[in-house]
Amino acid sequence: MLPWLHFTAVRHAAMGILHPAMRILPVIIFALVTWAQAARAQSPSAPASLQQWFATPAEKRGVPPGERVLSKAEAAGMVAKLMAACREGGKALGWDKAQPPLPPTLEELQKNPPKEPLRPSALKIGEFTMPYVMLAKGEKPKTGWPLFLCLHGGGGNDQAQGPHAWEVNTREWQAQMALFERVYAPAGIYFIPRMADDRKGRWYLDHNQAAFEQIIRDSILYRDVDPNRVYLMGISEGGYGAIRFAGNRPDRFAATNGMAAAEPLDTSPPENMRNVAMRIDIGEKDTMFDRVGLARRMGERLGELKKDDPGGYDFLVNVQPGRGHGIDYAEGPKWIAQRTRNPLPQRVVWTVRPFDKTVALQRYWLALPEAPQIMPLYLTATLSGNAIAITAETNAADGKGRTPAAGGSILVRLSDAMLDLDQPVTISVNGKAIAPAKAERRLSVMARTMAERCDPHYTLPAEITVPLAP
Repeated sequence: MLPWLHFTAVRHAAMGILHPAMRILPVIIFALVTWAQAARAQSPSAPASLQQWFATPAEKRGVPPGERVLSKAEAAGMVAKLMAACREGGKALGWDKAQPPLPPTLEELQKNPPKEPLRPSALKIGEFTMPYVMLAKGEKPKTGWPLFLCLHGGGGNDQAQGPHAWEVNTREWQAQMALFERVYAPAGIYFIPRMADDRKGRWYLDHNQAAFEQIIRDSILYRDVDPNRVYLMGISEGGYGAIRFAGNRPDRFAATNGMAAAEPLDTSPPENMRNVAMRIDIGEKDTMFDRVGLARRMGERLGELKKDDPGGYDFLVNVQPGRGHGIDYAEGPKWIAQRTRNPLPQRVVWTVRPFDKTVALQRYWLALPEAPQIMPLYLTATLSGNAIAITAETNAADGKGRTPAAGGSILVRLSDAMLDLDQPVTISVNGKAIAPAKAERRLSVMARTMAERCDPHYTLPAEITVPLAP
């Protein structure tokens, strides 16, 4: 590990801005939470063939075993079994050992300060290494811990002498640790990563997307995190990342908070933010790169969308009077912590496009079998009773307006919490009705949807393939 990563250096740098009574920040080896493990030990077992399927690397799994049709009661009872199978399968693959388990809380550290400071942990993502710390504060709610991903400022420096050599990113990372202790108030687990490669920078890059997916997955499986209370926040460069994820991967988060940051509408499509709460905190004098102007335009566009669709678009653009690039960071985390994700909203708006180079193939209860040939692909799906209305459009060839999609298909995932699966489902695409479909509950669909995100709220039993040009 590089010398600057030794925690003593990090601790001493952070201590310079901390109150003496609060100087107990050192990262420690995380202790297992026996209560959570004991509770999980009581989970019912999935079929042995499925347990083995989850224990097989994803690229070698193939089709899930067990193509049987389930009753409503069987499907409801299968979620816990599949969650247990996914958890045990992950252990066979080493997921539970990839990162430390649940940490002691800040309050526990205040009572019993650790004797020895230790090094931060490191997450491997292909060729990249992401140093990070994970800390907790407060009491765990009955539904599980909230998880906050905290992104530091700084960015990229192509002249840096190595992946972790730029002092600006190191200093900004250390500042996030201090903010955890002194400013960020909500109870929860805080994942505080350092940029994986200073020469590239930018939190939206593919390797960072993969890292966040891994942390969220493992925290749901092994740290008793509530999947509906995962939050993303950041300052400056980290704030750009928080806003971009709101516009490109909203289904993973309950809310995001970009602080001292703003993004153009074309990098962070505001229409995609219908079902994720999004807050921007910006100084009124933060004019560099037109940050305050971009923030105001994002707020104006979100306001227009909310006017047309009052059931969505929970947002706040808070322009702080008299402030420049340095602002009050306390209110945003409190605001997002009051939000809870609705994983199965009645309406999904999805502009399908690459996020860096990756094209996400899931969005709430919709999915794509593969990346569309023509992008952006503009999708909306609205559920009303047992009817689903879908629109699917692309940009017109002449660049003026949009035209109906000419091909491809979409996967509509459904559960008994959404509609009556024992009755036919009526679907229309661009105003044209297709034949009513019977949505069968299948074990293989449940296994597949569990494996995609390891999220029980997206483990759905029925799937209908819908052509986009009926």
